[in-house]
Formats: sequence, structure tokens, C-alpha cells
Amino acid sequence: MKPFSMQSVLRYRKQLEDEARQAFVASQEKERALADQVHKMEDNLQRLYAEKEQIKEEGTTVDILLLYENRITVEQEELTALRHELDTQRQQVERRRKRLLHTRQEKKALEQLKHKQDLAYKQYIDQKEAAMLDEIAVLRHNRK
Repeated sequence: MKPFSMQSVLRYRKQLEDEARQAFVASQEKERALADQVHKMEDNLQRLYAEKEQIKEEGTTVDILLLYENRITVEQEELTALRHELDTQRQQVERRRKRLLHTRQEKKALEQLKHKQDLAYKQYIDQKEAAMLDEIAVLRHNRK
């Protein structure tokens, strides 16, 4: 019986878990940033709608209304593209979350194996030590 011999594998699993955690956190941060951009863009679009309505009520030229319409169209297209990017990023976050869970499970399984092997090795050493102490006690007893 010998102590846990897969320490390098356990270190590697811990490293994989750390890398998966870092990738997950980075994905979450990117998702939050994209969500903030979407909200800002939606607010900007609402502001453009309100300005266009205000200008219509006050009376303006067709050219200015067309400029507003064009700007609104461009903003809507950008918002659609940004929402698509946000959805893609959310999927990435979910994939990385699953990978992190998987790496945690693998590391935990190895840690449990290490714990069991360490206990078994300690029991083995304790038995050897007890046997040696018994032998010493018998030898001392026989000398007297």
C-alpha cells in the first residue's frame, strides 16, 4: 500500500477547474456588458422616437423626418445585431457553466479517491506501527 499516486493528475484537474472558472466569469462579464449596451441602445431608440414625435407636432420639413427615420432604422438594425450577439453570448455562458460543473465533478471525484486512499494508507501505516509496537512489547517482556 502506498500514498496517493495521482497528485499530478489532481493538480491538473484543479488547473482545468480554475481555467474553466475564469472563462465562465469572463463570459458572464461580456454578457453583462452586452446587456448594458442593449439597454443603452433601447433607451437611445426610445429617445429618437420621442424626438421624432415632438418634431412632428411642432412641424418640420420632410428632410428632417427622413433623417430621423433613417437614423431610427440604423439604430434598429444595430440593436437587432447586438441582441443576436447577446443571445450568442448567453449560449456561450451556458456552455462554459456546464464545462465548469463538469470539471468540478471530475476534480471532486479525484479528491474523494485521494481521501479514501490517504485513509487506507494511514490505516495501513497504523497497523504496521501497532504490529511493530506489539513485537517490541513481546521482546521486552521476554527479556525480563
